[in-house]
Amino acid sequence: MQIHNIVDEYRKKTEEDLLRLAQDRELLTPEANSALTDELARRKSGAERFKAFSKEEERHWRKEAFRSKRKRTRVAGRWWSRIQLVAAYAFGFLIYHLLPFRIPRDWEEAAVVTFLCTVAIGFMFHEFWKGLSFWVSLAIAAVAQLSVIKALNPGAHWHYKDASFVTGLVVGFFVWGAMFLLLRHVWQDLDTHSDDRHGNPESR
Repeated sequence: MQIHNIVDEYRKKTEEDLLRLAQDRELLTPEANSALTDELARRKSGAERFKAFSKEEERHWRKEAFRSKRKRTRVAGRWWSRIQLVAAYAFGFLIYHLLPFRIPRDWEEAAVVTFLCTVAIGFMFHEFWKGLSFWVSLAIAAVAQLSVIKALNPGAHWHYKDASFVTGLVVGFFVWGAMFLLLRHVWQDLDTHSDDRHGNPESR
């Protein structure tokens, strides 16, 4: 490429594009380097501007690298949760088959649907696993699911045409959510009253 073509090309570029080229001068030909220097001088983009731009670019790439790492972490976390969910299902069915007793035949299909829905709800809200209210609410929701599924559909097959799985999820979500919020509210009130009693000598 002739020098006047390089000059014309550089004049069409933005200042940011030229400063990015200046960061990789070693990749340019002598003619391109000379044209770049002249164009930056014509635009009065000196060493201070180049230094400030380099710092901005470095901050930008660090931010992008952090976002990319965080995105990869989220994706890996989602896949890990899915693996754990499948493992929980497999472990649950394995334990059931190893038990010395069996759920009555009339309740077995409803129990399978309840198990699938309860585990799914549990993994959807795994950030609350450390709270006792989460597990109490989940147990109550499981009992509610089992009862409702059995009442609405005596066969309680988990196939979509019977809608038992959908019913289980809907009932589970509503009962678990209501009980979880209620228990958290109650226990928070109990903690507050306990703190007030310990903090206020007159209340003893």
